[in-house]
Amino acid sequence: MTNGSSLAMRLALGQRPQLTRASRPKVRTGCITCKRRHRKCDEGRPACATCLTYQGYCGGYAANNKQTLDRNRPIHPKPARSQTKHDMLLEPNYASLVFSGQLEKDHFDYWLAFTETTVLFRSDLLTQVIPQLSWKDPAIKHAALAIGASALGRNTREQRILGIGELNPAALKHYSKALSLLYTSPMSPEKTLLACLLFIIFECLRGNSTAGLSHINHGFQILDQYQHSQSNKPSPLLLNEVITSFQHFGQQAWALNGIHPRETHERVPWCCRGARTRYAVQEMPIFFETLEMARYWWDIVRHHVEHHAPFYTNFQVMGSSPRVAQRPPKGYGSSESSSRHIRSFVRYLDAWNTAFLPLAIASESRKGICLADYLKALSLRVHYLYLWTGVRSAGWTDAEEAKRILPTFCDIVALSRQLLAAQAARQRSMVDGEVFTMEDSPTWPLACTYRVCTDPRVRMEIVRLFKEYPRRDGLLDTHAFLVMMEWMAKTASAGVIAHDQSPVDDCIVFHENTVVLQRRLWDPRVARWNDRNITLSIG
Repeated sequence: MTNGSSLAMRLALGQRPQLTRASRPKVRTGCITCKRRHRKCDEGRPACATCLTYQGYCGGYAANNKQTLDRNRPIHPKPARSQTKHDMLLEPNYASLVFSGQLEKDHFDYWLAFTETTVLFRSDLLTQVIPQLSWKDPAIKHAALAIGASALGRNTREQRILGIGELNPAALKHYSKALSLLYTSPMSPEKTLLACLLFIIFECLRGNSTAGLSHINHGFQILDQYQHSQSNKPSPLLLNEVITSFQHFGQQAWALNGIHPRETHERVPWCCRGARTRYAVQEMPIFFETLEMARYWWDIVRHHVEHHAPFYTNFQVMGSSPRVAQRPPKGYGSSESSSRHIRSFVRYLDAWNTAFLPLAIASESRKGICLADYLKALSLRVHYLYLWTGVRSAGWTDAEEAKRILPTFCDIVALSRQLLAAQAARQRSMVDGEVFTMEDSPTWPLACTYRVCTDPRVRMEIVRLFKEYPRRDGLLDTHAFLVMMEWMAKTASAGVIAHDQSPVDDCIVFHENTVVLQRRLWDPRVARWNDRNITLSIG
C-alpha cells in the first residue's frame, strides 16, 4: 500500500463517527436468569416465556426488598395485632390459575415426587423444564397429570398392568386430553418431543411396552427429521436436554430392536453424530467432572459400541419392533476378521473407564456421606462390565472366552445385589414391593449375563435377585425375564436337550402379558433338531 493511500485510509477512519451502544432504557426488573444473561424479560409469572424458550425453565424472581436496615434503630418487640384483609394475598395463587381443582394439583404434586424416585441420575428436564413448561402448555400439563394420577392410584402390580386402579379413569382422561392437544394444536418440535417423553413414561408405568416403544420410535423419527431441518431452529440448551433424554431411553429401544436411523457415508444420525467430528464418541473428554457427565458419555459410548460393532440381542416387542429381528451375518464373531473388529471397540471402553475411575474411587470413599453418588457409580460400573464382557467375547459368541471371564460375571452379579438392595430400601412405594424406575440398570446386564454365562451358580444368583427385587425399569420387566429363566432351568433338570448355540441365535419376543422364546430343541421321537416357539405367561 502507498503512503498516499495509507494517509487516505487514516483520514477516512478519523472522520468516522464514534460507535456508541444503541440507546435503550436499562431494565432493572425481570427474572434472575434474564438479569444474568442481560436479556429483556417479559416478566411472565410464574415463569417468563423468554427463559422457557431459551432453556425450558426459568430461575424465578428475586424477592423485592427495597427496605434498608438502619443499624442504629433500636429494636423493640412488635405488638401483636389482628390480621386484616390487606395482609392477605401477598403473591398471586398461581396454582389456581394452572389447575382446575385440588385433585389436579395433587396429581401434579405426585408427578413431581414420582420423578425424584424413578431416576437415579439428576434430570433437569424432568424436575425443572417439564414442570415449568406445563404451567403454560396444556398438552404437557395433562401428560404430567396422567402420570401423576396413574402413579398415585397404583397399589399392586395387577392394578397397574390391568389398569383397574382407583385413579385409572382420571389418568386415561388426562392422557387422552394430552394426545388430542398434541395432534390438534400447533406445537414446536422440541415441545412435541417433551410430550412424547411423558407418553413413554406413562406407558412404561402401565406396563405397555408396545405403546411405549412406539412413542420412542416416533420421537426418533421426529429427531432424525428435525436434525436436517433448516427452519424453526430451537434453543440449543432445550434441544440438548431433549436429545440427552432420548439417547438414554434409546438404549432400551435399540436393545429391543427398535427403529434406528440409517447411516450413510454423507449422513450420520442424530444419535451418533459429533459436533466437531463424525462420531460423538470421538469427542469424549479425558476426565469427567461429575457422575452425571460420566453417565452422559456412557450413553454415547454404549450406543456407539453396540451399534457399530455391532451387537445382536434378538429381543423384540410385538407390534413395535420390526417383524423380523436382524440376524447376525454368517461368520459373525467366529471368523478372525469379525472377532478382531468387535474386540477393537474395547478402546472406547478403556477410555471411558479411565475418565470414570477417579469418580468411582471418590464415591466409594464417601458412600457413608453420599449414598446417592455411590449408587450412581455402582450402576455405571455394572453397565461397563456388562458391555466389556460383550466385547471380550466377540459379541457373546466366544464360549471359551466367556468361561475365562467368569470372575467378571460374578462381579456384575455382586455389584447388582448391592444396587438392588439399596434402591429397594429407598423405594418401597408399592404394596407388593415392585420398584419402578426409568433406568435400565441392573435388569438388562443381569438378563444378558444369564444368557451368556453358563455357570450354574451365577445363573441361580440372578434368578434369586429377580425374585427378591421385582422391578420394572422402563420397558424392561424382571417378571418377563424370570419366567424364561425358570423355564430354561426346568427343562434342563427334566433332561430336555437344547441346541448348544450362541445366545444371539435365540429370539425372544415380548407381547402384552406373554413372552415367546424361539429355541432349537432336540426331538427324540424323530431324532432331529426342531425350532420351537415356547409361549410363557408373564402374569
